[in-house]
Amino acid sequence: MADLVSLNLIQNDTDLQMREAGIDVGVVAEYAEAMEGGAEFPPVILFNDGEVFWPADGFHRIAAAKKIGCDRIMADVRQGSKRDAVLYATGVNAKHGLRRTQADKRRAILTVLRDPEWSRMSDREIGKRCQVDHKTVGSVRREMTGGGEIPIKSKAVIIGEIPTTDQSAEIPHGSMVERLLAKASDDALIAECRRRGLEVSHAD
Repeated sequence: MADLVSLNLIQNDTDLQMREAGIDVGVVAEYAEAMEGGAEFPPVILFNDGEVFWPADGFHRIAAAKKIGCDRIMADVRQGSKRDAVLYATGVNAKHGLRRTQADKRRAILTVLRDPEWSRMSDREIGKRCQVDHKTVGSVRREMTGGGEIPIKSKAVIIGEIPTTDQSAEIPHGSMVERLLAKASDDALIAECRRRGLEVSHAD
């Protein structure tokens, strides 16, 4: 059930906007003209935490309503915080409204993965939330966690049993050691070295 909500009570927070380019002024102008002509739009979606309203869907409609001087707008109001609004916003416009770009989808995925709590969700769950393929989520997650190919010069290498960061050391291409080092951090290698009582040295 939709309610009329004062536009002055709706927060204007860029964290809630999942479009990489932000508000499209052309779309706002088009919506505003349609509203003045009597067109009816679906209610915007807001989350209310007891004090303010956080927009989760309908940013262009809200801007258009303000543009033509409206005081209120029809809204589907749900109980929740700003975080609830943000998480909901990551999946909106997948099937309606202004079509999402690839940059918009990526922004939504990054919003979830950068959150300490939400990032613990599986790629499939995040994919459902953001309305994208789970493989895309996995790809972005790997980029964030450095899961891609890592240059050997940035890793410690092992000569005998002593880890070092000497770039002149050679490791057989595709060897077991190389594969292990590609997955291990310098801190992990240094910790293991110290556990064995070996001396640690670093190169610039």
